[in-house]
Amino acid sequence: DPGNLGALLRSAIAFGWDGVFMLPGCCDPFNDKAFRAARGASFQIPVVSGNWAHLETLKKKNKMKMLAAHPESDQGLKSSSPLSRELAKALMDKNLCLIMGSEGNGLSEESKQDSELITIPMAGNFESLNVSVAGGIFLFMLQSQNQTLV
Repeated sequence: DPGNLGALLRSAIAFGWDGVFMLPGCCDPFNDKAFRAARGASFQIPVVSGNWAHLETLKKKNKMKMLAAHPESDQGLKSSSPLSRELAKALMDKNLCLIMGSEGNGLSEESKQDSELITIPMAGNFESLNVSVAGGIFLFMLQSQNQTLV
């Protein structure tokens, strides 16, 4: 949803992330709805589009750890780590790349296989959060002053 993308761009700036990488299938950050939701954020943070191979190159160049936001309710083959202060502190000195899937399709298989899956622990019985809400929580918890964040 373009509105979610705009909100995520605003959150990325608010929490000191360095850029946004758009994989195929993402909406246009300059789509009218995304642009309005971003409230100018589209001009304040680098936004780059590319495929998975481009992201892998960026990951290697910047020695980034790949994290992928994953619903706690999705019982896949790979285990996931709950987002916590302890996890955020352990990642504080690492360059990070946070991958958010779409609300409709979730994460790609590449994202699930090549990233550490992290979840937001929830007390309620609802299966997931809106992607911009979840993204805001991840971006806030994983922010740091001394690392590259994409």
